[in-house]
Amino acid sequence: MSVGMKRIPAVRLGRFLLRCVLEVGFLIRMVTPCVSLPVAVALGSSIASPPTVRASETAKRSFNVPSGDAAVTLRQFAATSGSPIVYLTDRVRGMRTNEVSGEYEPDDALDLMLEGTGLQALHDTATGAWVVSRRRAPEDGPRHSAVESTPSAEPKSKSKPMKSKNPITLFSAWLAFALPPLQAQQASSDGPSSTKPPEDDRVLLSAFEVNSTQDRGYTSNNAATGFKTNETLLRIPQAVTVVTRDLIDDMGYADSSNILQFAGVSNFYAGEAMAMRGTRINNPYLDEMRDGTPYLDNVNIDSYTVLRGPAATLYLGASLGGTVLKTSKRPLNKAQYVLTARVNQNGAYRGEVDFTGPVAKIGDIAVAYRLVAAQQGGDQYFKNMADDRTVVHPTLQFSAKNTVVRVAFDYKHLLHIPNANNFITPTGKLYTGAGRDEGYFVKGTMEDFHRRGFRFIAIQKLSENWDVKVAATRWWFSRLGSVVFPAGGVNWPNQTVTFTARRNDEKFDFSVALLDINGKYQLGRIGMSTALGASYSDEIGKSRFWSSAAFGSKTVPIANPRLDLLTAPLTRDYTAPANPGSGTTTYRGDAYIQQSVELLPDRLTAVVGVTQSKIKTNRIANLATRPPATVTQGDELLHRFGLVFNLTKDMVVYGMESTNFSPSGNRDVNLNLLPSVEGKGREAGIKTAFLDGRISSTLSFFNLALTNQSFFAGVRPDGISYFAPIGSTTQKGFDFDLALSPVPGLQFVATYYNGKVRDQAGNKVANSYSGDLSLVGRYEFQGGALKGLMLGAGVSRISGRQVAIGAYRTGVVGQGPLIEMDPGNLVNLFGTYRLNSRWTLRGNLDNVLDEAYPLGAQNAYFVDPSPPRTLSLSVICRF
Repeated sequence: MSVGMKRIPAVRLGRFLLRCVLEVGFLIRMVTPCVSLPVAVALGSSIASPPTVRASETAKRSFNVPSGDAAVTLRQFAATSGSPIVYLTDRVRGMRTNEVSGEYEPDDALDLMLEGTGLQALHDTATGAWVVSRRRAPEDGPRHSAVESTPSAEPKSKSKPMKSKNPITLFSAWLAFALPPLQAQQASSDGPSSTKPPEDDRVLLSAFEVNSTQDRGYTSNNAATGFKTNETLLRIPQAVTVVTRDLIDDMGYADSSNILQFAGVSNFYAGEAMAMRGTRINNPYLDEMRDGTPYLDNVNIDSYTVLRGPAATLYLGASLGGTVLKTSKRPLNKAQYVLTARVNQNGAYRGEVDFTGPVAKIGDIAVAYRLVAAQQGGDQYFKNMADDRTVVHPTLQFSAKNTVVRVAFDYKHLLHIPNANNFITPTGKLYTGAGRDEGYFVKGTMEDFHRRGFRFIAIQKLSENWDVKVAATRWWFSRLGSVVFPAGGVNWPNQTVTFTARRNDEKFDFSVALLDINGKYQLGRIGMSTALGASYSDEIGKSRFWSSAAFGSKTVPIANPRLDLLTAPLTRDYTAPANPGSGTTTYRGDAYIQQSVELLPDRLTAVVGVTQSKIKTNRIANLATRPPATVTQGDELLHRFGLVFNLTKDMVVYGMESTNFSPSGNRDVNLNLLPSVEGKGREAGIKTAFLDGRISSTLSFFNLALTNQSFFAGVRPDGISYFAPIGSTTQKGFDFDLALSPVPGLQFVATYYNGKVRDQAGNKVANSYSGDLSLVGRYEFQGGALKGLMLGAGVSRISGRQVAIGAYRTGVVGQGPLIEMDPGNLVNLFGTYRLNSRWTLRGNLDNVLDEAYPLGAQNAYFVDPSPPRTLSLSVICRF
């Protein structure tokens, strides 16, 4: 032995000694329950003396640890936190930890990282180390506690520290700090474990499971959804941006379109209508299920995932320009009660409730809940306008070791005006000649909007590498109201605007179901992952838009409209026309399979996917006479090809091609159905995630081609909207996003788009835009007298936006069919101050520059005006 030892290099000697200590300690722990041993790999620089305070009492740090294998991510966590992490590599290998991104105290970050994973962290007050191990029995969630050194049949108070005289503990912790290079080599050289823990000791986190983004800052290195799995952004051959709950709360908007303008998504009109890469896209999806509701409230949304470019191979009916996926708030395994009250200078108020936590445990099944609600009302800035809301979202969650089932109910009631009546000048500026607060809303114009629905999600961990998810939703919405709007257009030579009245009566019934299966495995030495599944939806709608002969048309001067002298008819005062409305039933279905192959391990990954998609629409043109339905259908085999090449572990280049199609439900001015839309998108780009993800970015170049395009052109005299066909269009350009967290407390997210949208003749296209810029940043003071104070700002600008003139008459000789709108610069300021752990104050100052510009527009006389500079104050109570 002595001869052999002389030949062992210093590194191998260190590894040998460490292994001996670990194995002996492990045997002692097995034989003697009273000895609590923190063993194996830890990362840290040095230790001068054992810490005497808990990590929760230390300063916050900036974390950006992606989801992944615990054997790897625990090292990354230790390197960032500066705290030693002690664990047995073979015992944690294969356990998937959660992503942690944002500013946290180390113990809070570790709690988030291990929540629901089957791992627990115990704090050794003698050495300051965290001891991570598997749970021996499933619990509601990881709770940090002190390691106990006395035998006990029952867990003791987590406030009791471990005795400091344990020599094995002290020696193991010393080795953890003294030999970090040796430990790293030891971890990397360990092969697969030859012994597996009992199955009852394993609580696995599904690849489909989505963790809360609340209190995690703005940045995320994982897509919560986006690729049909919780995947690292670097591995997705597509531009993806995740908008976290923290950013939603800081900006303070309740409409998706207003939030997403700070993530590279343009307003089409305020609500759920938006545009991306230059043109309008479909409404966002909720929990990956298709949703067609025009107006919703985001109080129950945890995060948005913005997919730029085509994704129809994975998401039923997705647009070629991009897709927005909304992830709802889910029940948490720790109690949390949050009340928020908000009021602005105009007298508008809003209250929010967000309660969650465990309910009970029935055998091995843990039951948790979440109740999210909002009530909004009060005065609005614009004349004759209201935006009252009642929103309730209860959710129940049932979770066993490898199974999660959620059942949710959604209720929304909005009393609002569903269209924007402002207009632009012939030069594209927002008209304010009648006063900034003139929204051109007639007294009494209003719509009752109701949305009700159920959602069901079941996630099953089939094995350590295979998961299955089943989800379904059934929802209804109805809208009934009397609205007065400028369908007669604007006459600039006469300086007048002409209004007509319409009874809105629309009902939709959506049913959606999906099945997803995902697995990762090895084929020889080649890493593989497979995603396959199917989606189906049927969408039944009835639209009854009646014009009012009694109201007729009213023409008023634009500079002094006196709309308070006009009153919208009551809904009962409308007379049904010969054609009271139309009905449409649309069936959508697809089946997909997507294969990812590591052609070169850790270097080159290929993605190949195909989807069989079928869409059928039956339309009854007259609900009174009910003639035979007009049937439109299409059946296409869609594809998706992609490559991801790792230049380094922190930088990749990628390329992707994908197709989509959708039979059109739009009709021209003569009510002829427009042909189906088909598209192909190509993009290539580069992604980075430097400094453990603290600097991440995506630069992508794209070329999208669509056939049979159309745009909203106006409203017929009978109240029916119609579209104008423009043939084929192309979208070319590039976009860029950046997430930056250079120092603790400071973080930025930015997006930029520049492109051109042209028809087949090379002309500009209505409802398109050429530029998009956004930037949001905040800084939270880490110590001193200003600790607890956070200050931030957001900037958004959409430029080159084209709108159609329609019935708008400019009086300008040679005026073309389009007008380019004034871009405007939205600058918002916000800040919070934590008085203590329970109370927080928040202030928002929107449109600091007080600019008047078109915020969103459907055409030249259906324009959302920007509100003026507005101050809002909020009080947040957590208990």
